[in-house]
Amino acid sequence: MRQNDIAERNYVHGHAPAEQQRLIDQAALWQDRLILDGTTLLPGTRLLEVGCGVGAVLGTLGRAFPDVQLSGVDIEPAQIGFARKHLADCGVTADLHVADARELPYENASFDHVWMMWVLEHMTEHDAKAALGEARRLLRPGGTITSIELDYATIKVGPPTAGLDALMPALVQAMRTFGQSDAGTQLWGWLEETGFSGIDPGERLYSFRGAEAEPMARYLADSVEGAMTAITSLPCTPDEETLRQALTELRGFGAESWVRCVVHKAQATA
Repeated sequence: MRQNDIAERNYVHGHAPAEQQRLIDQAALWQDRLILDGTTLLPGTRLLEVGCGVGAVLGTLGRAFPDVQLSGVDIEPAQIGFARKHLADCGVTADLHVADARELPYENASFDHVWMMWVLEHMTEHDAKAALGEARRLLRPGGTITSIELDYATIKVGPPTAGLDALMPALVQAMRTFGQSDAGTQLWGWLEETGFSGIDPGERLYSFRGAEAEPMARYLADSVEGAMTAITSLPCTPDEETLRQALTELRGFGAESWVRCVVHKAQATA
């Protein structure tokens, strides 16, 4: 199977321009509360982001840690092309390549740190372990990994409506069908099985209400919108009109609304 076939099959959001911009916005939304929170990178650190997409996280890390040597790979050529322009606009230098996370084009012990964010959720369990095994191969002894994943079943929004009650299980089903809906919970086990040690599962509960919930709800709606084709292709899925009504409700969240989820920012040593 060609790399592009794998990318199209597993990445439920697609690679349209709207999705590329969504990834930029996503990194901005999570920059302080997740990406940079708890992250320390020493000057000269050789960092590889696996599944770098449009370069949004690399841009965030490069601005925060300007003396880090950045590299990134993604299986989708269009994402790498976008990432090169985005990082140039950010004034961030990174060595970018199209590559498969399961078979990366680097020598053993080439990096001090590997970063993976919302990547393993788009893979089968076998492929997720293969990607983590490759990450460990590329790390020097004592090198470290950061892997961030979500548990989709923990996403709770309210006040509840019929549309929202239909949307959230459909999203979980889609992520389970096309990848791993509970990648966050599985991370600890996957890291252990692929030879990492000193594992911190990094479980974080995020809870947003009122004004804080509004941007998170819009972000969730935009994310689901990009995956709508995948969601509606599944059997026993609510009709698209019901799901789109739920998106409208998310985008209209106000003072009495709330969003909660559990994210794992796991860190471990090679």
